[in-house]
Amino acid sequence: MTYDMDLNTAAAHLESRIQGWRAEGMQVSDALWAADAAVLEVRIASPSWQIPLTVIQLYESGHARALFLSPADPVEERHRIPSLDAWSTMLTETVTRAARVRHTQARLLTRTCTTGWLDWIHGELWLLPEGLLRIRSGFMTTLANGHGSGLTAQDPYRPLTYDPATVLATHPTNKLIPFAGMAAARLHGGVTTSGMEVAMTDGTRHKLLWATLDPARRLLRERLLPLLGTRLTH
Repeated sequence: MTYDMDLNTAAAHLESRIQGWRAEGMQVSDALWAADAAVLEVRIASPSWQIPLTVIQLYESGHARALFLSPADPVEERHRIPSLDAWSTMLTETVTRAARVRHTQARLLTRTCTTGWLDWIHGELWLLPEGLLRIRSGFMTTLANGHGSGLTAQDPYRPLTYDPATVLATHPTNKLIPFAGMAAARLHGGVTTSGMEVAMTDGTRHKLLWATLDPARRLLRERLLPLLGTRLTH
């Protein structure tokens, strides 16, 4: 289903928000129109954001896009906007999220990560400068990984753009595990499955499993041993 939006009314509402954002110190364009006048757009930046630019677009059809434009790893979100209230909500939430989005160099350790033996859906496990990030994939990706995730020990660091709060809210098996909060960890290997158990200083515990063919265990040992010392069992 699509919705017909009055872009002139939406533009008038956007103009009032633009003045408020500018008063808060953001660098905001005027409301921009595409050549065919069927798309309304605004560009927003802030010195305090890790991403250089956020673009919000509203189409006459009632579809909208939010683009978080980092140098090498842009993030795009699509929305359906049935009303002016929904447009207002999207504007507020997009700018709020732009302040939270992080852009960093990260290493993909495995695409086959699960959070326990009863969790059958794979996810990506990323090595960040400050911790580990697990992002759930989906059923089709899990099936594809049955033929191998394609990772090698030489896979390099790459740019990663993500919003920690949104990642954690998207699914309960998504995880952000900071190195600073680790009390102890245990790495273990198996014929087909390897994994790690982590005890945090606040008492919470995390369990991660992945395909043994992936290089995650070796790379985690190299990263965690200098941090944890004898608190790492491997």
